[in-house]
Amino acid sequence: MRSFPLLLSISGALLLAACAGSRPAGGPLPLGFGPRNRYDRHDQPQGRWRTYYDEARKEPYTTGRYRHGQPIRTFKYYAPTGALDHSEKYGREGFCEVTYWYPSGKPARRGQAQWLTGGKGARFYWFGPWASFSEQGDTTALDAYDNGTQARRIHFEQGRRAWVEAYDKYGRVVNTTRL
Repeated sequence: MRSFPLLLSISGALLLAACAGSRPAGGPLPLGFGPRNRYDRHDQPQGRWRTYYDEARKEPYTTGRYRHGQPIRTFKYYAPTGALDHSEKYGREGFCEVTYWYPSGKPARRGQAQWLTGGKGARFYWFGPWASFSEQGDTTALDAYDNGTQARRIHFEQGRRAWVEAYDKYGRVVNTTRL
């Protein structure tokens, strides 16, 4: 009868040892090895997030992070070729700086946007000034957006303002002025 408590203690110790991992409980996972594409208790995206063009998960489409359904830090979007297409650097309240990239890694276009969620669903729109650049880094155009609608564009030629186009709320050119 004395062997029964001993057998029970050994079985319990083995069971606890089998449940223990090689890292401390609650400790951080090594960089790049954390779980991806998870949801919080309200079914909102949470943590690291990646999507792919292919089912084999070899061709990335997006990488980024969510906190309770809101994008945070930097989201990167890739072209099917694997080159970085554009990135969105998020701040508070869904405001972000968006940069489109040339395949060479130089910025092609840069401006601000906001990502809103709420009663009308998710909405992403551009606002304020947007600059377009040549591959050599020269400014080619400055656009102004009002609540997602392009209001005007200033075109540049050889580093100087050349002409201005004004747009209506439907995106049609209503006035062109040569400078």
